[in-house]
Amino acid sequence: MQIVSVWIFRALKAIPKFTWQIPSGILSSVPKNMIQYLPGHGVFASGSMSLNNVCVMTGAWFGAVATLFTALLTAETSESTGAGVVSAFVMAGIPAHQMRSAAGQYDNESIAMSTFCVTFWLWCRSLRTSSSWPWAILAGGAYVTAVATWGGYIFVNNLIGLHAAVLVGLGMYNTGLYRAYTAWYVLGTMGATFVPVVGYTPLKSLEQMPSLAVFVGFQLLELCDIYRRRRKTEMSAWGFFFFRVCVFLVAGAFVALACWMLFQFNYFSPLSSRIRGIFLKHQRTGNPLVDSVSEHQPTSPQAYERYLGEARYVAAAGLLFCWHQRTPAKVFPVLFAAVAYTFSLKMNRLVIICGPIVSILAGYPIGILADWCIEQCVRLLCGPRVEPAPEPVPRRTGGMGSIYNAMSPLFYPKEVTVMSDTKQRFAQSSPLLDRGLRLLVASAIVGSTFHTVQQYGQGFAKFCQEMAPSFSSPGLVFKANLRDGTTITVDDILKGYEWLRDNTPADARVLSWWDYGYQITGIGNRTSLADGNTWNHEHIATLGRILSGPEKKSHNIMRHLADYALVHAGQQEKDLRISTHFARIGNSVFPDICGEEDPTCTKYGFVGEGRPSKMMAESFVYKAVKHDPSGKSGAYLNPKLFREVHQTKYGYIRIFEILNVSQASKDWVADLANKKCDAPGSWYCVGQYPPALNKLIAKRKNFAQLEDFNKKGQEKSAYTRMIEERQKKGEREL
Repeated sequence: MQIVSVWIFRALKAIPKFTWQIPSGILSSVPKNMIQYLPGHGVFASGSMSLNNVCVMTGAWFGAVATLFTALLTAETSESTGAGVVSAFVMAGIPAHQMRSAAGQYDNESIAMSTFCVTFWLWCRSLRTSSSWPWAILAGGAYVTAVATWGGYIFVNNLIGLHAAVLVGLGMYNTGLYRAYTAWYVLGTMGATFVPVVGYTPLKSLEQMPSLAVFVGFQLLELCDIYRRRRKTEMSAWGFFFFRVCVFLVAGAFVALACWMLFQFNYFSPLSSRIRGIFLKHQRTGNPLVDSVSEHQPTSPQAYERYLGEARYVAAAGLLFCWHQRTPAKVFPVLFAAVAYTFSLKMNRLVIICGPIVSILAGYPIGILADWCIEQCVRLLCGPRVEPAPEPVPRRTGGMGSIYNAMSPLFYPKEVTVMSDTKQRFAQSSPLLDRGLRLLVASAIVGSTFHTVQQYGQGFAKFCQEMAPSFSSPGLVFKANLRDGTTITVDDILKGYEWLRDNTPADARVLSWWDYGYQITGIGNRTSLADGNTWNHEHIATLGRILSGPEKKSHNIMRHLADYALVHAGQQEKDLRISTHFARIGNSVFPDICGEEDPTCTKYGFVGEGRPSKMMAESFVYKAVKHDPSGKSGAYLNPKLFREVHQTKYGYIRIFEILNVSQASKDWVADLANKKCDAPGSWYCVGQYPPALNKLIAKRKNFAQLEDFNKKGQEKSAYTRMIEERQKKGEREL
């Protein structure tokens, strides 16, 4: 997201400055309550912006992009312009979208949702007709941007693969679908491999094997079709059917053999704990780091109410309107809804992917009915609309289409066809009466639903406006009340990071819990030992060991890694409150912290009435949060090891200088020769620990998750074994 913000900043600098105001005569005719919604209240200006302002607006800008392409996707899948307009209205305000797209929000997910919507629209557009497949080339490019923005791109990968597979099952396979999926998969996967943190994962990760399997299946289907077309003698439908079955059985045997051989060479990457958790009824993944993150917990009914509101009920009704369209994309919203609900049910942060599909389906019943009613008015004056002739598609037999045709009398009895033909004859023989009756029905629909739709629309808009402040309020600055009732603005956290920026050397390294890494680098402009991602479990566990370890032992490690240590304190004593996770996560990699017999680190914590256990009382984080130089509280850091250099006004941030820092280790880490880059000159370089910590790092056990079958000979952590045993017994997991 930072890269995109800089691109926008540089692009705006190249735009010449100019200002244009809507003439007062025109502006005076605009209702006063509408002027506030005009850009600049009627004054249009362009030119450069500060990088800070660009960063503030990036989330909102991409939120608008996501809204636009949600409307286009709705119009494409529903074949209704009205549905697209309604979906845009819902998407623009629904809290599930606001949570990452409000101005000031700065999360990769704001860009990711835009790229997801663009990719989905281009994919569905490529299926409109058999000759529309080149749109899939653009879909592949959009998919690459999705891969580069967020790890949730796996959702896009599997949803498009699932849609393509379902179309085959529905008998809609043709050369256009084959070309579209092949173009999307080849270009998208090829581009994804150039994203440094992804690499060859699309060809190795089990999470992405379904889309690869669909790709291989499509190649076999097309090869069978080519063989049939080139035969001198025509192959019967049933002959072709059994021919394809034999081809797939033989190919499946070879693929199974190849997979077995690759398994022996540890080629495949296992399912991540997050993905695995989606398909389990359990609430714990076996990974203490993932289990410690609140956003990775199951979604409650209250969360769906908070983020989707009443729109989710309208969306449920919209599922009934997904079947009459001619485009193969008509089933896409149904699959989107099923997959999004399944994913979000197990991880509450994924409610964000429900925003677009709820908006899409909510637009269906209102927009489609509105379009039909408007069409009846036009039909009365101009006659029936001339339908474009469908693009001729080569007749295919021997597939699912043939099976459905054979079974159609069971689902579409002769009476249905007779009724349809009778309706057509009536429209042709009595056109004016037909148009009048249609208009009468349309008038009844509008008359009976207008006030209800208006009421729910106003209620939804009010609901979204009431939710907006909770998403747009700054996270680091908040309001609080003093004991005398005075309301104050608490900006301690912001000021703490700004102090780092203004009062520490430019090459200073800051140790803190990983939650605050992005803020330290983004606001404090200083190097953090861990940012806000959870990819490197072992490294975060090392931080957990340092923070929850005894003061002297922690200092012996810190002095080789950092220059300052930062803790969140204040009345809530945040770091102390969550420090049980520090010990638990650390113990999953360093079993000597609490011992194999204590995987949840019950030795570390509060033992009653707020009293710390012996292990907690001796820890660095306890002494740092409680630090009292006077010694009255009994908790303070050794002045020979640490020196407090800053405490914010209300004590929310405390910063300590680490004394006796090893300059040799600092120089070794800074030496570019000691960094491992994925390619010469690349920006993606993995640092290494200084040699002075070799003994410590040698104690680490690389974390093996429950599903990590691919790392043979690697022992699972005690925490993982405990969760696994409790899950098997059906016991309470924690």
